[in-house]
Amino acid sequence: MAALSIMGFRVQLWHQSQWQPASVHTEQDGHVTYTTDAGQSVTYPLSALNHDIVRPMQDDNMADSVEDMANLSDLNEGSILENIRLRYVGNRIYTYIGHILCAVNPYKPIEDLYSQGCIQVYKKKHIGDLPPHIFAIANECYYAMWKAGGENQCILISGESGAGKTESTKFILQFLSEMSQVSGGSAGGSTDTSVEQAILQSSPIMEAFGNAKTVYNNNSSRFGKFIQLQFNEKGSITGGRIQDYLLEKNRVVGQNPDERNYHIFYSLIAGSTPDIKEVLCLTEASDFHYLNRSGCINDPTINDQEDFSRVVHAMRVMAFSEKDILDVWCLLAAILHVGNIQFVTTAGAQVADKQALSNAASLLRVDMLGLAEALTQRSIFLRGELISTPLEVNEAADSRDSLAMNLYKACFRWIITKINSRIYGNGHYSSIGVLDIFGFENFQTNRFEQFNINYANEKLQEYFNKHIFSLEQLEYNREGIVWVDIDWVDNGECLDLVERKLGILDLLDEESRFPKGTDNTFVDKLHGGHKENAFFLKPKVASRMFGIKHYAGEVYYDTQGFLDKNRDTFRDDILNILQESRSDFIYELFDTDAYGNGTSLKSGTATRQRKKPTVSSQFKESLRSLMTTLSAANPFFVRCIKPNSQKLPDSFDPALVLSQLRYSGMLETVRIRRAGYPVRRAFDDFCYRYRVLMRQASNDEDIKSHCSGVLQQVDDTGKEWQLGKTKVFLRERLECELEKRRETELHRVATIIQAGFKGHQARRQFQKTKQGIVLIQKNYKAHFWRKAYLQVREATITLQKFERSRKARHLLQQLREERRVEEERLQQLREEEKRQREEEEKIREEEERRLLEQKTLEEKAKFEEKKRLEEEKKKPCICPMCGSRREMEKQEEIRQEEQKVKEKQELRKLEYEVLDELDNLIEECMMLELGRSDIDDNLDDKLEDWAKAKQELAMLRAQQAEEARLAEEAKQRALQEEKRFEEFAKKKAKEDAKRMEQEAMARLRAEAEQERRRQEAQRKWNRTLSTKKGEEKRESVDSMLSESDGTQERSSLDESGDELDMDLDDVSPSSPKRHSLLPEATPYFHAYLMMKGGVMNTWKRRWCVLKDDTLMWYRGKQASLKSGWLAKKGGGTGTLSRRSWKTRWFVLRGTTLSYHENDEEGSKQLGSIDVKSCKEILDNGLKENSLSIVTEARTYHLVSETPEEASQWYNVLTSVYSATDEELRDMQDEQANPKNAAGTLDVALIDSVYASDNESKPHQFVIITANRVFTCCSDTAEEMHHWISCLQRSKGDVHSGGQDFITRGWLSKETGKPTGTVNKSTTLKKRWFVLTAHSLDYYKSSDTNSQKLGTLILDSLCRVVQADAEMFEQTGYYMFTIHGRRRSFHLFTKLHTEIQQWVQSLQEVIDSKVPIVTPTQQLITDLRDASMNSEAVDQIYQRNPILRHTPHPLKSPLLPLPYGDVNASLQKEKGYTNLQEEAVKIFTSLLQIETAADQISIVQNILETCHDLKYLKDEVYCQLIKQTAGVSDVDSIGNLRVWQIMACMCCAFQPTRNVIRYLKFHLKRCKEKFPNTEMSKFAAFCGDSLRRCKGREYVPSRDEVIAILGRRDMYTTVHCYGSSCRISINSSTTASEVVQRLVRGMNLEETHNTFALFERGSGQDRAIDGKAIVADILAKFEKLKAEEDETEWKLFFRLFCFMDPRNVPTNSLEYDFMFEQAHEDVIHNRFPSSEETLQYLAAYRLQYKEGDFNKSGWINDLGQVYPMERLRRRVKSTKENIAPSDKTERPATTKRKSTNFLEGTLRRSFGKGGHKKARQQVLGEDAQLIHLMKEEESSTTSAVITKWKMLKGLTKEEAQQRYMRAVMDWPGYGATLFDVECKDRQHPVDLWLAVSVDEIALYKRGEERPLASYAYDSILSFGAPVPNTYKIVVEDKEPMMFETSQVVEIAKLMKAYINSLVKKRYSWRTSYHSYRKSVDSDDILLSP
Repeated sequence: MAALSIMGFRVQLWHQSQWQPASVHTEQDGHVTYTTDAGQSVTYPLSALNHDIVRPMQDDNMADSVEDMANLSDLNEGSILENIRLRYVGNRIYTYIGHILCAVNPYKPIEDLYSQGCIQVYKKKHIGDLPPHIFAIANECYYAMWKAGGENQCILISGESGAGKTESTKFILQFLSEMSQVSGGSAGGSTDTSVEQAILQSSPIMEAFGNAKTVYNNNSSRFGKFIQLQFNEKGSITGGRIQDYLLEKNRVVGQNPDERNYHIFYSLIAGSTPDIKEVLCLTEASDFHYLNRSGCINDPTINDQEDFSRVVHAMRVMAFSEKDILDVWCLLAAILHVGNIQFVTTAGAQVADKQALSNAASLLRVDMLGLAEALTQRSIFLRGELISTPLEVNEAADSRDSLAMNLYKACFRWIITKINSRIYGNGHYSSIGVLDIFGFENFQTNRFEQFNINYANEKLQEYFNKHIFSLEQLEYNREGIVWVDIDWVDNGECLDLVERKLGILDLLDEESRFPKGTDNTFVDKLHGGHKENAFFLKPKVASRMFGIKHYAGEVYYDTQGFLDKNRDTFRDDILNILQESRSDFIYELFDTDAYGNGTSLKSGTATRQRKKPTVSSQFKESLRSLMTTLSAANPFFVRCIKPNSQKLPDSFDPALVLSQLRYSGMLETVRIRRAGYPVRRAFDDFCYRYRVLMRQASNDEDIKSHCSGVLQQVDDTGKEWQLGKTKVFLRERLECELEKRRETELHRVATIIQAGFKGHQARRQFQKTKQGIVLIQKNYKAHFWRKAYLQVREATITLQKFERSRKARHLLQQLREERRVEEERLQQLREEEKRQREEEEKIREEEERRLLEQKTLEEKAKFEEKKRLEEEKKKPCICPMCGSRREMEKQEEIRQEEQKVKEKQELRKLEYEVLDELDNLIEECMMLELGRSDIDDNLDDKLEDWAKAKQELAMLRAQQAEEARLAEEAKQRALQEEKRFEEFAKKKAKEDAKRMEQEAMARLRAEAEQERRRQEAQRKWNRTLSTKKGEEKRESVDSMLSESDGTQERSSLDESGDELDMDLDDVSPSSPKRHSLLPEATPYFHAYLMMKGGVMNTWKRRWCVLKDDTLMWYRGKQASLKSGWLAKKGGGTGTLSRRSWKTRWFVLRGTTLSYHENDEEGSKQLGSIDVKSCKEILDNGLKENSLSIVTEARTYHLVSETPEEASQWYNVLTSVYSATDEELRDMQDEQANPKNAAGTLDVALIDSVYASDNESKPHQFVIITANRVFTCCSDTAEEMHHWISCLQRSKGDVHSGGQDFITRGWLSKETGKPTGTVNKSTTLKKRWFVLTAHSLDYYKSSDTNSQKLGTLILDSLCRVVQADAEMFEQTGYYMFTIHGRRRSFHLFTKLHTEIQQWVQSLQEVIDSKVPIVTPTQQLITDLRDASMNSEAVDQIYQRNPILRHTPHPLKSPLLPLPYGDVNASLQKEKGYTNLQEEAVKIFTSLLQIETAADQISIVQNILETCHDLKYLKDEVYCQLIKQTAGVSDVDSIGNLRVWQIMACMCCAFQPTRNVIRYLKFHLKRCKEKFPNTEMSKFAAFCGDSLRRCKGREYVPSRDEVIAILGRRDMYTTVHCYGSSCRISINSSTTASEVVQRLVRGMNLEETHNTFALFERGSGQDRAIDGKAIVADILAKFEKLKAEEDETEWKLFFRLFCFMDPRNVPTNSLEYDFMFEQAHEDVIHNRFPSSEETLQYLAAYRLQYKEGDFNKSGWINDLGQVYPMERLRRRVKSTKENIAPSDKTERPATTKRKSTNFLEGTLRRSFGKGGHKKARQQVLGEDAQLIHLMKEEESSTTSAVITKWKMLKGLTKEEAQQRYMRAVMDWPGYGATLFDVECKDRQHPVDLWLAVSVDEIALYKRGEERPLASYAYDSILSFGAPVPNTYKIVVEDKEPMMFETSQVVEIAKLMKAYINSLVKKRYSWRTSYHSYRKSVDSDDILLSP
């Protein structure tokens, strides 16, 4: 203990409940004074010192600190803190705890700490080889991917806010990017920017939009991100993905003091150019409310201008277009202007200043008034009507802030999506995830965001504890390791408090779903339910706060705004106004229609949808998904430490650092890392990896002994390792030593192998060089002798040329002489024939004369024998005439002579052909004689052939008769031969098909044998590596090289030979795929497949070939070397015919060239040529682009279309002609040519390949790419599995099962036909479901080898729908449905948390899918790109089948439509099935429209379907465009009827942005291409209608459809008092337009009041909103009439708002309207007055209508002038007061004087005995009331007539004025009265609510004086919280609730009055400001 008092001695002092490093300061008077490193002095008596108070610093190296705190000898908090402090002071900010890195933020740059040289130093180094560094962790993580056989890795960076997590993330990405580029270059390939650079450039963008200055950190991440980098087998980054978590969007609208908004706002203002600022209306940052609230705008450490430049550069690198960048700037500027919108109270919130509103609206490109209404009013639907309720000022401010926050959130998500699309990769070997999430936060005021942030940190701390402590110690105990358990702080109970059932999150969600839930009720439930929990803190003073005892300390949370932020409400009013934005960018951000979310308030047809999940539930599910991802990866930890809270460099706060070390469990981590064994390997894995160190081990020993032997060689003490039951446990130091020895041994072995291999290569190179020299010598000798030969040959040819030409000329002269002689002979023959014909003619005439004389003699003989003939009864003569036979014989001779003449002519023609051919030959010879030297060697033979032809000609003359006889027989034989040939060809085709099938099977067997030999070689290689002698090893390698088919270059991470050999064994035996010295050859396979690609295509049989990582499919089997169309002409020596040119399909298979009629498979073969037996193949054919094939029998002349094709044919044929058998086989192996393929697919683009569960096609499998899904079906199951294995092997997929799962678990699934519910007949079976990135699979059990029962492929059109909670109450099951393309799964579970987890995970997978693009969408894109090129557009219209009218029905929709059935209500009500079927039905209706009898019904059905199913609007437009394009007769009836449907659609519905451009382009083209046609008129009408079209609530009425079909306006009747008028309207005419037209027509422009249209029916008037479409109102009337509503509805025009009713001139039309409406109020009992006044008003009305009373006049209907309702009430109340049945209840002394005739009559009737008489006279009470009513009506009529008589002589105008004066005497005149019932006790029940221009008032019904009145300025809000209830909130009063059926009318009228009041104030303010400006300018001019 004496050393503890030596001055300067270093000790650890227990002070303030912790060990602190200190030094001995002084020792005096038995007391020792210590000075801590924090500067505090502590004094102790020397006698009181012990080891519990002070301890010496025992580490000898503590002065220099230690790099790994696991090596500290004295392990306690003080030593750890001192070690960190010493390293921090020395700028060594990194310290190891085993493989865990502790990083202290220096708050300053450290020179060369992160330079490029530093990266090179740490590359390929193990942890511990160099000082601690974050690059070392990144390097270890990088190489761990291969060490674990492709296992995913992750790096978790944790720490408080300001500890340096974001910077650490950037350094890790920098290192990994450098490693990727070194190992093989960027995987981007075709892009200018590599994936690595893109990932690095994403950091400035995410920091600008996601980071902000806080009190703890100037660059604090206000969102969490998980960056996943994807690597290939070479180690290059192929892609990445960024997942964001919980953006702190409330920071956009408010910050804590001394904090800033997101960096991008300040950067935009500071860095943008003046032009941009002018466009964005930006000034200074201090001018914007969202930036100046915290008081901190500028920070000296932040350069906003430079940051802006970096962000712009990064966005351009990330492929943001200039338009995208400008759109983002406009959105950010709009957010700032939205923040400047202020509100004032005028019957609710109103916008105070329109300048900020105008700026925001112009930047968002929305309507300014619409935006103002959306911010200040809430719209709800009541009874099918949209009513608006004004918000209070604070509610309007919340709406403004909600708009700003959601704009920023949507923009941030869009940026993340844009970045992910830029760095997206196809397939990967492994991945590294870097988690940079918000640190633990504890501010002065902690709100909802801090609660979620700290909850996330609790989950990460749990993961850290589980990985470091729990799992590790459990593993030690399981394996039987000698171990002493280490205590650690478990935060599981804290997490149970937050996330367990009925925990804080559950209570928060439950309270958020209650409509009346508030922050106070939430905190009350927390205090009541968790007050006994040790981790829950309840404030001592009652407040709205609660606390949690986190692992990092106690934190109290303020619950203000908890529920609102958790609900994350975004009102539909604001969403609708944003969806109507003219900016495509804003529209895309909030285009919820594309995903089926949200409900349009305008449609009024809200469909039932699942509830939106709360923010906390979404965040909880995101964390669960993150934990699942992290659990599937090997983690590395980086613990960031903040040295001080002031963000100062070189400042170390021990207390702050120690608190961070404590709650992060650093001491326990050091202990377990020092005492534990973090490295563990299975015995097999250990032996496999370190087998190179086991050369001395005996083969008889077991595997455990092998492991022990290796470890004994390295550490014979056994302190650094232990052997468990199945694993080897090592410390990190020992692992590093083993790795070094392994690398050394591998290097030595590799050197031996390299030496042998290099020798072998050198020998091969020598042999190759030698062969080359010999080849050169041979070729030179051949060249020399060939040159000599050519010289001799040239001389010989010259001699031959002249000799042959001489012979040819001589022969020509002979032939010409023979021709002359033959012509003379023929001339003689012709003259002889002429002479013979003349002689024959003379003989014939003589014969005819003789026959005529003979006939005369016979007739004379007949006359003489007449009598005899009569006796014989006219017996006929049977003797033929003698000359008839001779005549027939003569004709036969003539025919034979003619036949001989024809044959002679043909013979002469044939002679001429021979002479022509000979002339051609002579001409060729002359040409050759003049210029050519390479004359054909066979010319002599040809001349001899022509001589033979001459002899044949002579022989033909002699054989003429014989050929004529045998011609017919030859024809018959030819037909029979052709039949036999066809039968032979069919038989030959079958034999060929069978032979090819046998060859294919033989090829498969050969490939299988090759694979078996390769595997055998691999096994031999593995056995060889464990042998002892290097010579045996080399022999084994040589033998394997000789056995294998060939070797390929192995892909590795590095190009050096050392690394190559190291990686040969660097694979675990349990890994799915190993590296091999003899890698697999590229898979090759071919077979027939049935293929179907995408949504539109049908099944087609294709010949598929997988070769060179490319899948190719052909229309038929590619057994030919070449095929194509050629023109053929037959000729040559074997025939004398002249044939015409004919085009044939030529196919070269092997050595046979065959030609066919067409290119179809199995077409008839017309002939074949054996190429090998040809004499010669020439390229000097008869025509250009031709070639000739000379055979023994004939010469074939072939002509191609192009010179290139002719050259190809010539090269292929000559190659086959001269090829050996081996060369011919090589040519046949290259038969799969991609140029000839019908389609190709790069296997690298394949995401996954799965076997599909389809009963109809059992051998079906699916190929999924990023853009398309290919469905294939093989003939057998073996072929299917072989295809899958080949495609996966070629793709390089290393994950078992093809990919990683996202979620898995047990769910119950319906069996049999799905019903979507649970009842007695429903059978549920539990199945193990696995959700991957591409599909949802289910298995029979959770075993690894369990049978897969089914698969549902997921794409962007899938839908997941969660059932309502009612189902759980009825059945006990929660259900959700996932709709796929062909099937839907109804899945059930009993846990609500499970269903939320599945639904959210499925939705995330669906959202991550690339949207399916159909050919129609691609067509729209092509037309948009080619819109400026008219020729390209014409080609698209001509070639694309989509733009072509078709008479055939569609098989599938043109656009991608979501899968699944429509909602149950529509399905039940209207029989809809699903969107796909409905789209096909609509197209069928389009085909039937031409022949339909009722065209209008079909049109209305189509419109109704589009109205109910909004997804079909775009689809129908595309169908209409298809049917109106490519029509032959544009003005045909069928085409015009389709155009009529197009017109109806354009008048009713607007398509989405992309389709509307497509539609407008089509309409414009139709107008320009076909002017002055009916179609062009329809196109113009559609274009105009489309521009005016607004959203419709109802399907157009029948009258409207008829008007549209005729391209004209429709007419309707508007009624007013005493008259009506017909006006013309169109489909877009609004009510305000009609009112304006009526006002102008009636000259009512200068009125004191306002008019409006009303719906009148059922005795009530409903005001029509000015924006309402009149055609919609008429359609509603038609619908009500169709529903058998007998009420007659009509449009009525009257006064709406009484702005100044008392100053209207009496002689105006407006005064007449006021008079009529006042009278309506009077007769409907809405005018408070006495009975006398009412009778006078009735008399005035009669005088006005009828004039003076006459004796015959009487009032037939009193209800026309008097309120009958008042009369009925008086009768009823009087009867109740005087009825005898109530006599006992009436006081006996009460006597009343009858006040009227009715009361006196009743009293006389109910006198003594009167009751009995009345009961006898009247059968019932109703009849009695009727009787009394008649009596009272008669009495009132008499009184009215009496007063009417008194008005005699009063004019009509005077009567009207007296009437109005009486009405205006009531003070409340001008107010509209509504019957309401008060629901509270503040007022009587039955009231009148009077709404006037300045105030509202409450009247007791019938009374003239109001009970209360309230000016609009005192009204805070009003509206209808529930149907039939109206609520008004007034300052300093309780809210008033009224029950009424006129809620909509009251709200509309109050809104109209308030808007007019606001307009007046704005106009006054504008005029006042103008006046002040003019005054100020005058003052300036007058000043001296």
